[in-house]
Amino acid sequence: MTKPEDLAALVSDETGLAFSATSGKDADGQRWILLTPSGVEANQAFGIRIIIGWRRVEIAFEPGAFAAPLLGEMGSADVEGRNVFAAMLESCRIAGAEITLRINGQDKSFSEGSLWSAPWTRLELRLRKGNLELGDLDAAPEIEILREWALRFAAAIIGILPLDGGNEIPPADNQQGFPEGAVTSVTVNRYERDRRNRAAAIAIHGIHCKGCGMSFSERYGEIALGFIEVHHIVPVSKMSPG
Repeated sequence: MTKPEDLAALVSDETGLAFSATSGKDADGQRWILLTPSGVEANQAFGIRIIIGWRRVEIAFEPGAFAAPLLGEMGSADVEGRNVFAAMLESCRIAGAEITLRINGQDKSFSEGSLWSAPWTRLELRLRKGNLELGDLDAAPEIEILREWALRFAAAIIGILPLDGGNEIPPADNQQGFPEGAVTSVTVNRYERDRRNRAAAIAIHGIHCKGCGMSFSERYGEIALGFIEVHHIVPVSKMSPG
């Protein structure tokens, strides 16, 4: 059985946004895990609720009671963020998930341009995926299955969040910033990495090495679950800002 804090740690590491986790059971006896951004007032933020059923998972976005300003900013996300949002949900759809999206009470497609034409006051986003190996004795560890779908969903949400570094996990060199390729003057030119793009790359391409096919968790055990380096096909140093 998955420990909520372990799932939160994996999603935090892979998205760059620090999450905390709580868990329990609903009225039907189904387990749930709720991921919430760490260090943020819950009523003004959001949660990602993961409901674990027999061979299926359901994930839902839950805005806080006073999250209207946040929703407004999410609906005004930049083009890169919108692209990440759409790409993540499309990857879920291609992998067999059912996506429900409602903006201001109206059913929407995540690929619609009109999605961004009016201010957001309400956001309902839900993912359902069945035919999973959850509960099977010979299946992959439960946390690996939950991690895959929680990461895809979280990456979609983070793509359109107004992140300003407040509770974002800093990269290893302690440099933060948007957009991809923006340059900072230090002793040499250092190029900023957008954590949204890393989360999107892992969610789409997985955590097996594209060169040799190795999985770090298969070779080194649970301690290496989710570890992978992400590289650009076009070196960042050759990118122009934006």
